[in-house]
Amino acid sequence: MAFTPEELALICDPTPFELKHAATQKLKALMERIRETYLRYVQPQHTLCPEQTDFSRGQIAKGENYEGYPYVMLDFPKFYGQGEIFTYRTMFWYGHYFIFSLILAGTHLQTYQRRLQTHLIRFAEEDFLVAKAELWDWRRTAFLSLRKASASELLPIMQLPFLKLAKVLEPSVLAHEEKILEEAQKFYCTTALLTAKN
Repeated sequence: MAFTPEELALICDPTPFELKHAATQKLKALMERIRETYLRYVQPQHTLCPEQTDFSRGQIAKGENYEGYPYVMLDFPKFYGQGEIFTYRTMFWYGHYFIFSLILAGTHLQTYQRRLQTHLIRFAEEDFLVAKAELWDWRRTAFLSLRKASASELLPIMQLPFLKLAKVLEPSVLAHEEKILEEAQKFYCTTALLTAKN
């Protein structure tokens, strides 16, 4: 199987790989600034979540192959374990988009779902998406826009064993770090409508 001229030009040129490495380092630094933004708003004692939830450190990771494309992500705050999930996942998926998400499962799921229904208009107005069926699918087709969702479309989603809300930003937002940090703050504060203790 012969390489095409375009493939040869790519693999023989170090520049794209150097640029990707530099961009990945900047993305990891951005994730740290998002973590610092969240830290200004977290209130563990007032949050309905598993007791062991990490509200201080979080985890920044990168990978090379989600659906064929690299990614950089932050999990913070986070908890995974024994049927319980309480995790804010922020991810940039190369070639696609920047995404904020909140993933919830376990003991308090019905409370989270009920609160989403109570505040549905607010989440719709802020262009939130909700996962339709697959917990770890990050493709746009895996989400339903709350702005466009009908009651009949939401019914099966509210019967899933998890709730995953997301906000997607176009890649061009990376040119404006302050905008990303503003969106992070807004995302965290809006989702607190679901996760605050009464």
